[in-house]
Amino acid sequence: MTKNKENSVWADFVGGDKKAFASIYNEHIDALFLYGSKICPDRDLTMDCIQDVFIDLFQRREKLSVPYNLKFYLFKVLKHALIKKLRKERKFGDLSEREDELFQTEYSIEKKTINEETERNTKQLLYKTLNSLTSKQQEILYLRFTLGFNYAEISGITKTDHNSVRKQVYRTIKKLRESEYFRIGGGCKLDNVL
Repeated sequence: MTKNKENSVWADFVGGDKKAFASIYNEHIDALFLYGSKICPDRDLTMDCIQDVFIDLFQRREKLSVPYNLKFYLFKVLKHALIKKLRKERKFGDLSEREDELFQTEYSIEKKTINEETERNTKQLLYKTLNSLTSKQQEILYLRFTLGFNYAEISGITKTDHNSVRKQVYRTIKKLRESEYFRIGGGCKLDNVL
């Protein structure tokens, strides 16, 4: 959806147009669910949080200003809602210590790259390299390279300093390039892995 179209749909939504609301929901639901399920493996809880986000959005629509980036806004609100609900239900004990470990993912591009590889040893090295990344590194790479968020938006979603996000992306890519997988010839496919 282009920025102008997004702003037009948003204006219609704020004015009470249910079709505009449905359009916003349908445009973002799949990506929100994928992201949310990487933070919380409980699919029902994730879907409940998404529903809560959209119900709250609908109920407060007249008070909302036009977000600079709707996708960013929805992702940030969803992550906050998930963590709040997980804390409330104490699904993961003390979340303040584990919040940075919640996000788990497998990159779809990573699967494609792995399927193209013919040697079992090379596949195992790639998995070993990616699994050596911290949960926070995986989340930042997912937000940056899979969902296309910029550093400032990633900083807002993950509540990590903007400069720290940049450094983590740089260090993670450097770590991947220096890994055994890339030293034996997989390095030329770094962009495909991310």
